[in-house]
Amino acid sequence: MRKWLLVCIGLSVLLAGWRPAPKEPEGLALVRVLGVDGSNPVTLTAVCGGEDQGDQSRGRCAGGSFARALECLPWSGEKELSLTSVSYLIVGRDVDLEQVLLGALRNEELGAACTVWLAENGAAALLDSCQDPAAALKLLERRGVETPTVVEALAALYGGDSLILPLLDGAGPGLIDWEEWRIAA
Repeated sequence: MRKWLLVCIGLSVLLAGWRPAPKEPEGLALVRVLGVDGSNPVTLTAVCGGEDQGDQSRGRCAGGSFARALECLPWSGEKELSLTSVSYLIVGRDVDLEQVLLGALRNEELGAACTVWLAENGAAALLDSCQDPAAALKLLERRGVETPTVVEALAALYGGDSLILPLLDGAGPGLIDWEEWRIAA
């Protein structure tokens, strides 16, 4: 009898710890690349899909600040957009980079690990011209292009160090050169 009691307790402990793996809700699209243009208003362009996702959903919205634009972004596409998988942040030359980087850090979904890229002719134009920007940027990384993360870029801005961002053209996108970001005086 004692053996059965121990077996039952052991099984109940094992079963209590078992939970099914969480799944993304039906109709939710994971944003892989987020483009930012302008400083007031700020326009966001989101592209979903990539290697792990066949969904190529897109969304676009604008707001008076980066934080305001982020609030409306989830409902700007055909499906609800989730920012939990953003790997690449592409900025245009006309953004308030400090505001964008701080907003990304403060946002629970975005986080600090996505890499920062600079678009020569604006982020929206670059993302509109590319079918799968996440795959193209991943290929650039595999070729040795190193880009700063949100945290590294913000640390460079605040530390007075030079912030060098990879400059992308609209074709591909492809790497044109490296450009030093300067804070407007």
